[in-house]
Amino acid sequence: MTNDRSRAWLFASLLALPMLAHGAAAEKTEPAESKWSKTFHVYGSTAVDGGECVAGDATKEGMDGRAYVYLKDSKTRQPRWMTAIPLADADMYQNRATHCFTMGGSLFVLVQTDTNQATSLSQTLLSVTELSPLTGKIISSQDADIPGIDDAYSAWVDKGSKGFHEEGGQIRIAGQYFLMENSEKRMPFTFTVAAHPAKKP
Repeated sequence: MTNDRSRAWLFASLLALPMLAHGAAAEKTEPAESKWSKTFHVYGSTAVDGGECVAGDATKEGMDGRAYVYLKDSKTRQPRWMTAIPLADADMYQNRATHCFTMGGSLFVLVQTDTNQATSLSQTLLSVTELSPLTGKIISSQDADIPGIDDAYSAWVDKGSKGFHEEGGQIRIAGQYFLMENSEKRMPFTFTVAAHPAKKP
């Protein structure tokens, strides 16, 4: 019940928002009437059929963020639907939706998840969530681990479509990472994942 009530308050807040700017870095907007979320951050937005996909997070006083995606209707400029993307693991600290694009009749969203509130201990992990562009219903979700790295690391993808886009029917992800044992050394990564995760036997 609490989650439903929180989601209702956030949706009411989004309806009250003015037109959101296209996202570069996270842009903070103050919803007028939200009692659950004091801030909504827009991390990125992408034009899609019928409107605009807006990716971001909602926080409680700037902390404990939760990923949200909504489709802003091209005519009304209001949210047609809104979807909360849950944490993959209850032990994770927070997540945020940062990029989205459409391919093959689906909407794909990049989610970046922080494992710990303490920055020095936290890893940022990547995952991809597939949604229905018509309803916002979650179709699938898959981890997007950097191939060939066995040690603990933290990864992130900066703003812009270069970091998350379609390539040959797959999803290409590009960003930077560091090993937890050597956080000063930043290294680039680029890899692709299948659009749809393999079904488990």
